[in-house]
Amino acid sequence: MTPRFFPLALLLGLGLPGAAHAAPLPCALVSRLDLDTYLSLSLDHTSEADLDQGSLAYAACLSGQLSGELAGSPNLAARIGKLRELYRQLRSLEGGLAYAMAGGGTMHSHAVPRSYPDIERTLGSLAALASSPLGGQTGPRFQASLTASRQAFDARIKALKAWKPKDAAASTFYDPKQFQADVSRYAQTGAAILQLLGNRADAATAAGALPLSSALFLDDYLSEF
Repeated sequence: MTPRFFPLALLLGLGLPGAAHAAPLPCALVSRLDLDTYLSLSLDHTSEADLDQGSLAYAACLSGQLSGELAGSPNLAARIGKLRELYRQLRSLEGGLAYAMAGGGTMHSHAVPRSYPDIERTLGSLAALASSPLGGQTGPRFQASLTASRQAFDARIKALKAWKPKDAAASTFYDPKQFQADVSRYAQTGAAILQLLGNRADAATAAGALPLSSALFLDDYLSEF
């Protein structure tokens, strides 16, 4: 059995008909719009698939805009690209784990691409901080933020390792071995994010660890199911 996470092509049905879009907007404009405004301008209809596709397109514009801004900083661009990959993998695994915990539900797959715009905003913040003396600021509040993110993630991993469904009848998609394998991969992804960010308790590192402080569905599901 393969790990239960949601590959991008599966999530979005790329290449399949059905998504209704207005004329494309230039990315230079899109990057200055909030997501809701972009979706209202770019989608003729708002089916679940349309919203997924729209979220991905919006994130792609932000990603492209950031890549252009970092063209003269190849090392930073490479780190941002790796963080993007890890953040997306983190959310994909959260969606898959939540799917198993809840006994299914398409909302878990829809939530993953819709998390991409927030990921891009985080990456944009990190790039800005890395390019500014402000990003290297240290102090108790940054240490506290970094510690809180690490502790929240560690507590979530511990709870996931101990989790078992309360209602066996609702555990159609729960396989204990596969679930724990996915938890291990989730833990490894978080550890890779922290390793890439480094140990310096500055503003940029604290900001980069914030996505570990909360998760798609999991914190609620650990007590609900």
